[in-house]
This record gives sequence, structure tokens and C-alpha cells, in this order.
Amino acid sequence: MGDRNEIPGFSSAWNASLLALVIFLAAMLYVFGTAMSGDTDQLTASVPGADVIQAR
Repeated sequence: MGDRNEIPGFSSAWNASLLALVIFLAAMLYVFGTAMSGDTDQLTASVPGADVIQAR
């Protein structure tokens, strides 16, 4: 019958997809946190040609 508790291994494509998802979510969390802190100068400094529009 074999071991039913054995965890099947993930393929390398699944590992790469999960790694890319984690990196993407970390980047989105960083951008969201920077935008919510109000420090838009730091956020737009890394994006060439970006303009900050102040809406109050």
C-alpha cells in the first residue's frame, strides 16, 4: 500500500512560481507601506519621470 503520509514533492515550476509570488507580494507591501506613510519622495525617486500630484 505504500506510505500514505508521504508528501509528494513539488516540481521546480511550482517552486519558482511560489518564489515569484512571494517576491511580488513583498514588493507590493513595500510600495503600499511607502505610499501610506506619506513619504512619496522616496517612492517616486526610484521611478524616473514620475510626478507626484498632491490632492487634498
